[in-house]
Parts: sequence; structure tokens; C-alpha cells
Amino acid sequence: MQTKTKHISIIGFGRFGRLWASLLKSDFQITVCDSSPSALEHAKSLGVEAVSQKDALAAEVIFYCLPISEFAITVALHAPILQTMSNDKLLVDMLSVKMHAKETFEREIDSGIQIMLSHPMFGPDSVEQSGLAGQRIMLEKFRTDDQTFIFWKDYFAKLKLEVIEMTAEEHDKQSASSQALTHLVGRILQKMHLSPSEIDTSNSLKLQEITEQVSRDELQLFLDLQRYNPYTATMRQDFLRAQADLYKLIEDA
Repeated sequence: MQTKTKHISIIGFGRFGRLWASLLKSDFQITVCDSSPSALEHAKSLGVEAVSQKDALAAEVIFYCLPISEFAITVALHAPILQTMSNDKLLVDMLSVKMHAKETFEREIDSGIQIMLSHPMFGPDSVEQSGLAGQRIMLEKFRTDDQTFIFWKDYFAKLKLEVIEMTAEEHDKQSASSQALTHLVGRILQKMHLSPSEIDTSNSLKLQEITEQVSRDELQLFLDLQRYNPYTATMRQDFLRAQADLYKLIEDA
């Protein structure tokens, strides 16, 4: 595909989709597609055009900023439409799980269409707090030609993102004991109604920060991280065993 990309579509215009549009709109023509009326209002406020599904799929580059649990059915619906169009395009998922995205693309999308896997390891809250510079984005080249892949690596570097190349399997292995574990702990602390006290230590404040950040995300993200990453079941079992070992240590003492 041509690396001088002009037209980008974003499928899914939730919190992250809006952030992604705001980062790219000064360099590309952005269109968005989302069935939510409120999402379309957000598009209008950002000055980007909301279009139909078919018009969105006509773009040169398509970023899928969808909930994990909606990804497979959406790509399956898009596949027959994409087959009627030029193969000179790039599809990019932005899911927090990568093996599920890769398997879905392999199953549904014609081999002539380029595909890149990505996981931006930041969101609206972290960018608001710390800025974009130094944030990380994971990429797997997958079915992208060298020229196109280099274009996007260089573009993300120009945004001052740190690009990490990694396979989908390695990503999910590491994510199970990092992002998925953090969300699990945060949700447990939320269920315990963790709240500030007058004598909080610095470590207590860090736990509260995790709880608050995780709570700002949709519950669906937490559930999808646990259900669609094949390595999280083992992580949860390890978590329960470690908890049981510590309980026993307390009782034996």
C-alpha cells in the first residue's frame, strides 16, 4: 500500500477512539464509525466526520478501537464488504489482547489485505496525567509489508511513543501478569471499598491510585481481559494459590 496515507477510519469511538482521533487528526483525514449517538456527538465536537460502515471501510487505513468482546463479530461483518474493495489498505487492531485479534484476522480477512497488530499501552487518563511522550505502543508486523511497517514505526516515534516489537503470543503471556493482574487487583480493592485514610502510607496511596484508575475503565474491559487472554486463567490460579499460602502462613504463626 502507499505509505503517504491520506484517509484513516476509526471503528469504535469510545474513550480511546476519541483519544486516537485527537492524536492523528492533524496529519490525516479522519472519519469515524460508531452506532452510538453520543459517540457521533463526540466526533462532531472533535471536528471529525462520522460516516457509514461502508464508507469507513473505504479508507486506506482502518483502526479498530473496539471492546475486545465486539471485535470478532465486527470483523466478520466487515470481511464480505472488504472483499468487494481494493486490497490496497491496512487493518490495525488496538486490542489489549493480541492472540484473539490475530486469530480473528487470520480467519476472516483475505490474505491480500495488510494487517498490523498493535496495543497502545496508554489511555486517556495516563495521557492526561503524564502526556504522550514516552508512552509505549506494542506492534507485531504480522501481514504488513516492510515499507508500510517502517512508515508506522517512524510515525509513532515522531509522536514520541516508544515502539516495542513483540509477537502476539509473547504479548499475551506478559500482559496476563501485568495489565490483567493489575485490573484484577484493582477490581478486588474496589469491591473492598478501599478509601483514603488519615494515615495512608505511600504504598497505600499507590493502591488507591490503581483502584481509581481501573474503576474509570468500563467493567467490560476487565471481563474481556480475563476471558480473551488465554494466559489469565493460570495467572488467577497462581494468585489464589499465593493468597492461600499467605493465609496459611498467618494461621500457622
